[in-house]
Amino acid sequence: MQIRPTSRLGAVAALAAALLVGCAGQGNGDSGGTPGEKRSTPPPSTSHPTADTPSGNGRSWEPDDALQRAQRALDAYADDGTDPELVDSDTSYIASGADKTYAAPGDRPYRLDITCDTRGVDELTLTLSRGEDEQAYGIGCGDPEADQFNIPSGTSFKIGVDPVKDGTGLVLWRLSTIAPDDVEGCDDDITACED
Repeated sequence: MQIRPTSRLGAVAALAAALLVGCAGQGNGDSGGTPGEKRSTPPPSTSHPTADTPSGNGRSWEPDDALQRAQRALDAYADDGTDPELVDSDTSYIASGADKTYAAPGDRPYRLDITCDTRGVDELTLTLSRGEDEQAYGIGCGDPEADQFNIPSGTSFKIGVDPVKDGTGLVLWRLSTIAPDDVEGCDDDITACED
């Protein structure tokens, strides 16, 4: 059996009409699945940043996901051969910053592991202080490993993270004591050792 040219034109016209009806429905808010079926919510607007807006590195920033990424950065040192004893761990949103004072009893040095996960902020300023001594550091946000700082035991010390007003993100830290032999690098990052 042979198809006549006029039948082919009719089939092409019917296919084109079906495609046009499907495309026209999508422009009017149809879901594209069943004709006449409306979306339950309008598509998100990209003119205003939301938690779903991709961050500068191409991923969406969600608090739960950010917390998991920050936790992985802190856990990157889990197998570093030290046997840290947890003193405290805490989280703060970058819009409020952080301001916490710790007593430093005992004879084991302290290690602060700290990281941040943000949308559009590459670095936060951490300030370590004890009495008149104070030292500021930049902590990289979104790094796969947390930044580490050593603080000797003895008198209390303070950690502070400058707030980023209207910023989206969090800072997560863990304070532990470690054996004196496990201190790597400077033994007191508050007074800042000379290189």
